[in-house]
Amino acid sequence: MFDKDQKIRPEDSETIIGAGVKVEGTFTAVGDVVVKGHVTGSVETQTNLQLKAGGVIEADIKAKNASIAGELKGNVDVGDKVELAATAQLLGDITCRVLSIEEGATLNGRCSVGGRPKPEGEE
Repeated sequence: MFDKDQKIRPEDSETIIGAGVKVEGTFTAVGDVVVKGHVTGSVETQTNLQLKAGGVIEADIKAKNASIAGELKGNVDVGDKVELAATAQLLGDITCRVLSIEEGATLNGRCSVGGRPKPEGEE
């Protein structure tokens, strides 16, 4: 199916954890991750993480960008931008370069925003 020398490119990868699906443990991905279900443990992706409304993450997360509309209990370490939708409920600390919070979102934690240089080659 895959050539042993074939590399997985982030732009070709996407993982969707559907509603009704529960994942426990360390979850590591190369490409985008969309969570509609329930994840417990830790979540890390080299690209973007989306937590949809109705989804739950009880884990620390690491990603390039994160869009949160569901319930997150854990710390967020994002290289660039975190967006909290009006339906977001976040209990944990955020570290990012840019933070966007819609009216109605709940955030209970500390924020460290800005001061983080972009990786080389990005503007």
